[in-house]
Amino acid sequence: MADPNGTAVFATTLPTVLLVALAGVTALIGWLRPGLPASFHRWLSSIALVGAGAAGVITLDGLTHTHGLGLAAYAGAVVADRLGVFAVLLLCATGLVAVLTSGAAAHRLGPRLPAFHALVLTATAGGTVIAVQWEMGMLVVGLGLLVISLVGLVALEKTAEAPGEVALRALAGGGVALALLLYGLAIVYGATGSTDLSATAGLLVHAGPLEGLGLALTVLGLAYLVGAPPLHHWVLQVASASSGAVAGAVVSLAAAAGGVALVRVMVSGFSTSLRPWVVLVAVLGMAGCLYPALLSLAAGGLRRLIGLGACLQGGLLLTALVAGGLGGDYKPAGGVTALLFALVIFVLSVQASFQAVARLDVDGIGTSLADVRGLARRSPTTAVLLCLGLAGLAGLPPLAGFVARILIAESAVAAGYAWVAAASVMASVIYAIPAVRWMAAILVEDDEQPAVVPETPRLAALVGAACAAFGVVATVVAGPLLYAANQAATALR
Repeated sequence: MADPNGTAVFATTLPTVLLVALAGVTALIGWLRPGLPASFHRWLSSIALVGAGAAGVITLDGLTHTHGLGLAAYAGAVVADRLGVFAVLLLCATGLVAVLTSGAAAHRLGPRLPAFHALVLTATAGGTVIAVQWEMGMLVVGLGLLVISLVGLVALEKTAEAPGEVALRALAGGGVALALLLYGLAIVYGATGSTDLSATAGLLVHAGPLEGLGLALTVLGLAYLVGAPPLHHWVLQVASASSGAVAGAVVSLAAAAGGVALVRVMVSGFSTSLRPWVVLVAVLGMAGCLYPALLSLAAGGLRRLIGLGACLQGGLLLTALVAGGLGGDYKPAGGVTALLFALVIFVLSVQASFQAVARLDVDGIGTSLADVRGLARRSPTTAVLLCLGLAGLAGLPPLAGFVARILIAESAVAAGYAWVAAASVMASVIYAIPAVRWMAAILVEDDEQPAVVPETPRLAALVGAACAAFGVVATVVAGPLLYAANQAATALR
């Protein structure tokens, strides 16, 4: 790597500092001045997220002076590269969507809305720590901050009993994931004598059974964030118990940070040359695709169907991860590019689906199949947005989710894992069956219930609609997004 550039390295740490500082300010103002309008905290948090994203752009400008080479500082604890910039921008955009749509959950959050905004900022900050580190201790700190913040977001909805119970279960699941990660990293440290992730690849050229166990535990700990089996139950619980706005914020932030963590730790850190973890990820990817897809056939509620779709996206991300190295022709298989492109599409598809559920919450419409039957007549806008969200999760053509699945399957085949690619394609087809069934009930079938007057706050409605529309627009402008994902992936070569 090139010698550290002060501006770029400072800009790399700035998003985390800015987000944590303004999270504290938001929480303090909410405690001292509880009578302030919710819009004040919403725009303060939005400014923090936009500022953090701007700092990422400054980092990118600093990298232009090093011909795109990454910059490392503080004994490798902080790394400034294009992957970090891509991750920071994605995380800030995800957090911004969560903040701008928080009005849809105001009736359940009540006076705890400032705390919601503060926790969104700290969760985003945890993701940025993961994105710009190469040091094991910093990885654990970032993951811990992220998990605690996400659990706090679920627990804020005290007006209902279910979210409190789900928050406790999510805390237990997060504790298990952190324990797995800590044990795995401890084994790797014991084998290499280094906490620098970038140095472990060269020290673990021939990974034995013990080292393989350490890599496996690390993968399992990180797979928790993207909702891939076996630690996927928290996604289904959050989707079923939380309001649409809160569930969208929690699941999308976890997925964005988890996808980045998998690339940063497993590809950039340990390297795909260590076959034990690649084989494990291949098995997890196959299971992570097929298991939720099969469960979706019996999904009795819209929330569970969306939650299973989010878990399926986690399995697809693991499928792309196995192709993070070279293909049979000794050229990059393109797995990281496919993963980063798909991560953007999947995060916004999850948000679009949950924001449609949030509209149902506000309008007093249930989420069973009987409740949404004939929704196109009663609430046309909500029906269209919900169908776009489900189509995005299912990867139906011509939406961008379909393009992402093609890229993932192609990269897996190029890397020699055609059986994983076949499982991902089969899972997408299976999940499309219940998704189309629900869409038909929404758009084609009818009932005798009266039309609904939309009550969703205008800003939340507009942002939710933008997320749904992105799946269509991204298909047309996939080129620039693919270019950005490829530039981020080149930082690892």
